[in-house]
Amino acid sequence: MPETVTILDVAQAAGVSPATVTHTLNGKRPVGEATRRKVLEAIEQLGYVPSWNASRMKRGSSGIIGCLAADITETFVNQIVRGIEHGLAGGQYSLFFVSGIEFGNDLKKAYQFLKSHKVEGILFCHHLPIWKEFNLDTQNSDIPIVSVNMDTPDMISVIPDNQTGGYQAAEHLFGCGMRHPAMICGPEDRLSVQDRLKGFSERVQELNLSMPKDSYFGNYDFDHGFASAMQLMAASPDTDGIFCANDYIAAGAISALQKLGFLVPQQVRVVGFDNRDFSSFWNVPITTFELPLQEMGMLGVSILNQVITTGSSAKTKHVLQSKLIPRQSSKG
Repeated sequence: MPETVTILDVAQAAGVSPATVTHTLNGKRPVGEATRRKVLEAIEQLGYVPSWNASRMKRGSSGIIGCLAADITETFVNQIVRGIEHGLAGGQYSLFFVSGIEFGNDLKKAYQFLKSHKVEGILFCHHLPIWKEFNLDTQNSDIPIVSVNMDTPDMISVIPDNQTGGYQAAEHLFGCGMRHPAMICGPEDRLSVQDRLKGFSERVQELNLSMPKDSYFGNYDFDHGFASAMQLMAASPDTDGIFCANDYIAAGAISALQKLGFLVPQQVRVVGFDNRDFSSFWNVPITTFELPLQEMGMLGVSILNQVITTGSSAKTKHVLQSKLIPRQSSKG
């Protein structure tokens, strides 16, 4: 049995999604009787304590959980927060959300603001290496913290498996006919970029293929994808499969390939990442990966609840898989 039982453990034991576990517990959406029994049996077997029960176990508690995001306008933050809200639904905890934007991007100030309001725990929803900007003092903090979407040292982390995503991208492109691979990366200082590159490169080597030494690091945007694809095809015109670190880069790469006269995917296959809203209706619909963002939010609040209840201090890492969504840009 895991040291900290989470809603994800219950879902896996019952063979259902985390959302189904939540719906079973809060009763806001109908769940079949057979499914309900499986969920309740898993809860009893694992000893899972829902957040509303845990909050009742703590006397004199504020009943408030803090959530800090660098920027609420980021799509991934919206989805994570939605998952957090699902995880809290029907319980006695309330969510106190702050964005780094309202504090002039001073995340340390935002963090201290949350602490001053006596929240019982804090969820960091971010994509930045925040520990480099200020000392969280997580070793001595009296407030439990869970990092969502970033593997943070000395902190419980809930993250997507970006390395496996990169590995699967290479496998998918190879299955679609790629024999001369390349990757267009995002910002070099992003751990997600490095992990996706590492996974992609690993599978390329296993397939005995070679790729350009230049990984084309740059911004997570259309212009970088466009400019990098132009450079890539000039330097390596036999390239027939490109993995892009996100969908904006993939969109730019596809536009550049079309301008150069290459057919996508007949001549060059393209895979993106993140499943942005536009990716399904781009002029060539983009094959991409959907991050488990809501599941990460639900799992994050479930773990935080267990830490608040049990006082567990184990700095564990929880990794969730992304889902490949094949579309026309790679398969035709």
